[in-house]
Amino acid sequence: MLSQQPKKNNTLALYVKLSAILFLLCLSILVVACSGSDSTQQDPVTPVVTVTINLGQVIGSPTPPLKAYYCGGWATDTSPPFDQTSVVSVFGKFIQIVDVDGNPEGVGGATASATINWPDGTTDTMKVTTTSDGLAVFPVAVKASAINKVVTIQISFTGTLKTGKVVTCPIPSAAYFTAILVSPTPSNTAMPSATNSATPSDTPFSGTPTPFTPTHCRKCTPTPSPSSTKKPGG
Repeated sequence: MLSQQPKKNNTLALYVKLSAILFLLCLSILVVACSGSDSTQQDPVTPVVTVTINLGQVIGSPTPPLKAYYCGGWATDTSPPFDQTSVVSVFGKFIQIVDVDGNPEGVGGATASATINWPDGTTDTMKVTTTSDGLAVFPVAVKASAINKVVTIQISFTGTLKTGKVVTCPIPSAAYFTAILVSPTPSNTAMPSATNSATPSDTPFSGTPTPFTPTHCRKCTPTPSPSSTKKPGG
């Protein structure tokens, strides 16, 4: 009986070991299967990203409404040649918006003032009245200080709109010009041609012709010489 008890204990221990190994193997297979199935699924906590396009939404800033009036100015020649009589015409324009469609119309009879700023620090002021289409013309006599220097002209308008409102409109940016020196153009003077200008002419003979006297003749009447001529009775 004593010899059979250790034998049963060894068999029981062997069964326990085999059972533990089998349990661990099944547990490993279960863990691998669960992890493989989870890798193909999406995390339910992470939200899905969506993009919405609204075609009716305007991203840019809205177009500002038109003002009741506008004005501007410019020089007809920004690089005029300089001399003692050079004059540059500087134009100004004064308009108003008269209807909802934005049609412009000139402001006639307005006072236009121009301030000419010369490079030497001096200023000149001119005043004119706009025409019926809102145009003002300033004839600016060019000074020597404007040679290769920028001259600015600031223009301001004061007039009455069709609504009866009196407004003043300075141009947003000054008109300008720069006088330049122009070198004289050399003239192409033609060289005199080396031709003989003397024209031969047939001048008629003005002397008295001398009659021809033959030297030998049979019936020639000799002409007496003055020395051999004797006076009668001598």
